Amino acid sequence: MSKSLEVEIMGTTEIIKPSSPTPDHLRNFNLSLLDQIVPVEYTAVVLFYTGNGDANAAKKSQRLKTSLSQTLSSFYPYAGIIKDHKLVECNDNGVVYIEAYANCYLSDILHQPDQKLLRKFLPIEIESPKAGTGPLLLVQATFFKCGGVALGYCLSHKIGDGNTTGMFITSWAANSLGSNKAVIPKFIATSGLFPPDDSLAPYMDVIGSNYVTKRFALYESKIAVLRAKASSANVPKPTRVESVTALIWKCVTTAARSNRGFPRVSSTVHSMNLRKMVVPPLPDYAAGNIIGDFPAETKEKKLDLPDLVSKLRKGKEEFCKNGLKILLTNKSLTKPEELCNAVENEDIDFYMFSDLSRFQVYESDYGWGTPIWVSIPNYMHNLVMFVSTRDGLGLEAFVTLCEEDMALFERDPELLAFADFNPSVLEAPSHLGLVSRASLLGTGQPAWFTPADWGFAAAFRLSDGFERQEDFHDLFGRNGGVDLGSQCQLCRCGTLVLFSVAIDLRRYGTATD
Repeated sequence: MSKSLEVEIMGTTEIIKPSSPTPDHLRNFNLSLLDQIVPVEYTAVVLFYTGNGDANAAKKSQRLKTSLSQTLSSFYPYAGIIKDHKLVECNDNGVVYIEAYANCYLSDILHQPDQKLLRKFLPIEIESPKAGTGPLLLVQATFFKCGGVALGYCLSHKIGDGNTTGMFITSWAANSLGSNKAVIPKFIATSGLFPPDDSLAPYMDVIGSNYVTKRFALYESKIAVLRAKASSANVPKPTRVESVTALIWKCVTTAARSNRGFPRVSSTVHSMNLRKMVVPPLPDYAAGNIIGDFPAETKEKKLDLPDLVSKLRKGKEEFCKNGLKILLTNKSLTKPEELCNAVENEDIDFYMFSDLSRFQVYESDYGWGTPIWVSIPNYMHNLVMFVSTRDGLGLEAFVTLCEEDMALFERDPELLAFADFNPSVLEAPSHLGLVSRASLLGTGQPAWFTPADWGFAAAFRLSDGFERQEDFHDLFGRNGGVDLGSQCQLCRCGTLVLFSVAIDLRRYGTATD
């Protein structure tokens, strides 16, 4: 970005209460062992919307507050407080809602996303100790000068995992839209499945001071090549997450070993949804912390993608067999004290991986279209988080490492053969054809599209947020390798942006897929 972002808080912090009171028999919700052993921190996500051309922030904000109140009647524990690390007192205290304003355009953020700045769109610090008591849910709605909106969510990890956060986001959006598709969560007493231990004390996560987060995008075509490279007789068809995880694991370990000057054990843990593993299985809409971590490590001096994939698959399979029993015995996901000692003593390199790519947050429409981008703000320890790309076929990896390791990791040739470093949200990768690039504009496919031998003409809704000619130049020209020059014409017609460009596709040899 050419200028620094400033977010001005206008003093409109409010407490939103459930639209209907919580019944007396639901007033106390006991924490389970899984709730107790996760660290005291907030899970965080930011959704960016173009705003559908509607710059009426007050109207949008009121719509959000009304539907939030309605949604809290189903997600009633979020409006309560945690007492003594044992239970949630569902007292309808309410959740924090902040209305904020940014003195810039949404495109200023999306052209070159800055991970450090993403925290400005959150209502509270992720590592705040308040996550262990309350407020349990905070939301910040930031309105841009162009009518765009950023919705930042912070939910205490003590009462919900990533699956629960995604469930809340989609339910709130459905209520805001007036849809009947809002999910009614099931707050199942998992304290019966995972009995709590009153001797366990809350703990803060391991936090470093010199950590940075960088974003990498891996698109479908390159993931297909990576999966083939990562396959072996042991795992002939690795998943996209396994393949990308192995690639990043290899590259972060290589960077760490180069900086240390010697190889040491590289240990990882990978979050896993337990809803279908327990007996009897829990429904997908079961809310709370219902996750486990399966481990995988390597001591090999020479790192090999197929071997790392095999270790991942083996770790997952072993966890499926014995993981729940081990978890209940150890009463820990990652044995935090042992890990801290090992990391401080420089015995191991330790990394955490979390996959959020299955959550359908890109379908969350609050009344002004679906998100143009979903992002994870930076954390302060070795962590890799995956979210889906907008088309649902690729992955975005948000990688947090110490500055020294990141300096080597982000330049690793093997990584960059498959991953694009922090690509513009408004630009399409050059390996996509022109039609594919066009489909990435705004909220999806153009209103109409007419390809021809000379090029194409298209119309896009003003609501897609692309109102300036340079936006189209960025998409098709600078990043697409096509010199538009005076051939690009852009005008407005009612609710459409009419865009035409005369390009000899044969000259550029560009596929129109």
